[in-house]
Amino acid sequence: MILSKYCASGNDFLIFHTFEHKNRSEYAKKMCNRFYGIGADGLVVLLPYAQNSDEKGDEEAISELDSKQIAYQWEFYNSDGSIANMCGNASRAVTLYAYHNNIAGLKHNFLSKVGVIENNIQNIKSDKEALVQSNLGKFSFEGSFVESRRENLYDFELIVVGIPHLVCKCESLREFDGLLDDLEFLSQLRHKHNANVSIAFRENDVIHYATFERGVEGITQACGTGACAVFASFREFDKSYTLIPPSKERLIVSSKNSEIYFAGLVSLVATCVV
Repeated sequence: MILSKYCASGNDFLIFHTFEHKNRSEYAKKMCNRFYGIGADGLVVLLPYAQNSDEKGDEEAISELDSKQIAYQWEFYNSDGSIANMCGNASRAVTLYAYHNNIAGLKHNFLSKVGVIENNIQNIKSDKEALVQSNLGKFSFEGSFVESRRENLYDFELIVVGIPHLVCKCESLREFDGLLDDLEFLSQLRHKHNANVSIAFRENDVIHYATFERGVEGITQACGTGACAVFASFREFDKSYTLIPPSKERLIVSSKNSEIYFAGLVSLVATCVV
C-alpha cells in the first residue's frame, strides 16, 4: 500500500485512496504512531462518492448533493483510531492530494460527515506545495460557560464548526501562555464538554491561538476548525484575520454569506510504501 504524508500548516496526515469501505481504526492507530508507525495526526481515506441509504430516502437531499458535483467522499480517523466528523486542515490536505493524483481539479467538492466541503487550490508554489482554501460552511454558537482553575475564572464559548470547540479569548499574552501550559486543565475541559478546546489572544488583526484536540489528546501544531471557531468568537465577520497556531504558519480566515473560509499552505512531505 502507498500512503502519502501531507502537512497542512503544521497538521500532518497520512492519505490514500481506495474503492474498499471498511473500518480502519486499528490501522490508523498503527500508522499514525510516531514511534512504531509513520507518524501523523490523522489518517484520511478517499473513496468514490456513493449515495448512502439515508440519502436514498430523501430525493431533495440527493438532488442537492448531485448539484454540487462531488468528486469523492472521505473517511477521517484521528491518531487514536477514533472517527471524526470533520477536520479543517485535513480538508485542505486531501484537496492537494486529490489534485496530485488526478482525482479532482483545482476547484472541487468532497463529501464529509458534516456535509459538502468546497475547496480551492489558489496558488501552486511548487510541485509539492500550494496555497489551499476550504469553505467549512456555517457555524453555530451553542452557549457560554465560566470555568474556574486555581482561583482564576475563564469565560468559554461553545462554537460548532462541523465539530465543537470551547473557545477562550485571553486578555493578555501571559494569560494565553498560562493556559497553553496547563494541559491538565485543557484535558479536563475537553472531557467535561466532549469538545476541542481552543484558546486565543488577539494583537490588532493577528490572532494567536492553540487547540487541545480530541483524538490527539494534546495541543496540535495547527487546527483548522479551531482557527475558524476562534475567528467566529470575535464576531467581526466583515474582516479577514491572520491566525497563527503553534506551528507559526499563517492561516487566513474570513467569512462570506455566514460561511467560514480559511486558507493556508499545504505540502507533500513524503510518499511511503508499507
